[in-house]
Amino acid sequence: MDYQDFEDRDDFEEFREKEKIQDKIRKYEEFLKNNEAGYLINTEIVEELIELYMISGQYEKALSHAQKLLELFPYSADYWIRKGIILNNMYEYEKALLSFHKALMLNPSEADAWANMAITFENMDKHEEALECIERAIEIQPTNVDFLRIKSDILEKMENYPQTINALKQILKLNPNDKDTLLKLADCYEKIGDFENLNETIEACLGLDPYDYNLWYKKGVALAKLNQIVKAIESFDMALIIKENFIPALERKAELLFKIGRYMESIEVFKQLLEYEPNSKTALFYIGNIHIKLGQYREAIKYFNQVIKLNPQDYLAYYIRGNCYEAIGNYKKALADYTIAVNYNSRIPEIWETKAELEYEIGKFSEALSSYMMAIKLDHKNPRLWVGVGLVYEQLGRYQEAAQAYYNAIKINPEYADPYYQIGRLFLLANMIDEAEKYFSKAFEIDNSKIEEFENEFPKYKRYLKKWLKNKST
Repeated sequence: MDYQDFEDRDDFEEFREKEKIQDKIRKYEEFLKNNEAGYLINTEIVEELIELYMISGQYEKALSHAQKLLELFPYSADYWIRKGIILNNMYEYEKALLSFHKALMLNPSEADAWANMAITFENMDKHEEALECIERAIEIQPTNVDFLRIKSDILEKMENYPQTINALKQILKLNPNDKDTLLKLADCYEKIGDFENLNETIEACLGLDPYDYNLWYKKGVALAKLNQIVKAIESFDMALIIKENFIPALERKAELLFKIGRYMESIEVFKQLLEYEPNSKTALFYIGNIHIKLGQYREAIKYFNQVIKLNPQDYLAYYIRGNCYEAIGNYKKALADYTIAVNYNSRIPEIWETKAELEYEIGKFSEALSSYMMAIKLDHKNPRLWVGVGLVYEQLGRYQEAAQAYYNAIKINPEYADPYYQIGRLFLLANMIDEAEKYFSKAFEIDNSKIEEFENEFPKYKRYLKKWLKNKST
């Protein structure tokens, strides 16, 4: 025996099993070599030899022996089926189908021939033909679980999940404690979004194996989809009791705690996750966002620094960190982050808009105009962007272009109050009171909060406001 390097006991056992198979093959080949009538008298040995060759992947040799049997027993449907199975495994699908057809010519009620023909058609991606064949097999043997499994697999590949569910339920009627079938049923329910039945199916699985942490995790996912958040968290806790370093359960539990506002608990769970996966961007992002929600911007910045260290091209991390810098008044760093963000991903209009708003606030009006225009290229149906452009044009003294920007916003959304308000303001500042009334009145009609905004911005013009509101009421 040649020296072999084994990684573990499983590798050793696998090697020993292969050696046993090869020993048997040598023994049977020697027997057939020394016994010319072996194929006639000892067909069981030949059949087992074929099986051993198939197990070890030596399909050519298996086929050779199957062919010899057929030469001696050409009317054996079983041997034609065996040959078809070998050809199927050799990817000789057309030849395999021919063998199965010959078996069926000898015995049209040969269920195995129909079933194996279904497998071959499925391998050829001919799902309809495969389904028709397995249906024929099931007609002959309606309680054959293997046939029902083949049918369910075909239907699943066809993404016909309701019929897959029916086939799986037929299997469960015959074998109620079949965990694998229950899991497949659960997957189908998940795919069609039937989380009530998904939860019930997982419950049945847990009845068979209550210490399967994956099942508790799946139950948590189903309950979360049913908006039973607290129960979902309890299911994730069960998964973590069984396997404390189960990352998906830690992640989903922490996310749900975040969702229901239990921020400090969420942080603690995410920190547990970081103990096992120190580079988890999900955990770092969530912890950073929680600190933002708590108004702890400096603390949040620390976590987004870590994300950026892991991936220096993560535009979203730069953008959110920029929000944090802007919140604490560090506009220089905020603008630097927004600029890096759009350099790494220039296709997000919201980042361009945020950048433009900050540039406007710090008096960089030309830069703000460029940023707004980039945002408009990406989101030309957003009236808010045109209002921003109008405000920038005003600061640049380009009032006619400002007015046109506001009109563009109105064209996009005639029920948006801001552009009417801004046009009214332009007319008021130009002392064109009647024109101003027309636009302010429309703004107040759409959004009465604009009345208070007007009072705060133009306290000297309250007399006009009273008149306009009176005119409106009459």
